[in-house]
Amino acid sequence: MPKADGSFKRARTDEQKQARMEAILLAADTLLDVHAYRDITMTMIADGLGFSRANLVHYVATKEEIFLRLYVRDIEALAADVAVYQRNEAQRIPADAESGEDDGGGAFERFARFFATACMRRRNFGRIGALLTTIIETNVDVEALTACKRRIYAAAETAATQIARLFGFLAPSSAMELIMATTHYVSGLYPAAHPKPEQIEAMRNCGIIGCEETAQPFEPALERFLVVQLTGYRELARR
Repeated sequence: MPKADGSFKRARTDEQKQARMEAILLAADTLLDVHAYRDITMTMIADGLGFSRANLVHYVATKEEIFLRLYVRDIEALAADVAVYQRNEAQRIPADAESGEDDGGGAFERFARFFATACMRRRNFGRIGALLTTIIETNVDVEALTACKRRIYAAAETAATQIARLFGFLAPSSAMELIMATTHYVSGLYPAAHPKPEQIEAMRNCGIIGCEETAQPFEPALERFLVVQLTGYRELARR
């Protein structure tokens, strides 16, 4: 682990830079497991890496840029998950692009269950997505923000393409619309399903939740949302 005592060596090759960035993202991700986003500082991230804040800014200018990159990493991984799921489903049940119907075996429910589970595994899609437009993107320079948004929309297009292949009634534009709607839904659902202690206390005081419950379980709520959305798009396609 590099130290903040003058022995820090700046990454030179592309491979070294990539490895250093992965270490930075891991340090930030680990901190977010135990601290509120507002309490995390560049110094804390640097300390977790064993070097100084001055060394850290060689790679990223602000903590917001770090967490934006972390969000991009998870949304790209989620898009890759969707591609794997589509290939597995294509082998399991041949797609009927002509009819564009649910196969009667619960295709909507299977996809919804898979996607909700994948979102929990790629949890920064939700927990950082909740902060994305109002907090994180407000302290990132336009060049870095543009580069990240290109990657985000490329990942969304990849996922939309695979979902359109899964469900023949979905036009590519509708599949992209579904992805964007799901992104917005998850960014609101995740914090509601993972309330802070003071929020839990307030909800208990109002009689909204019991001692061991959250306001809205994440995975079941997301599954239902996706089934409702897919059912609605299928009905629209029949008109």
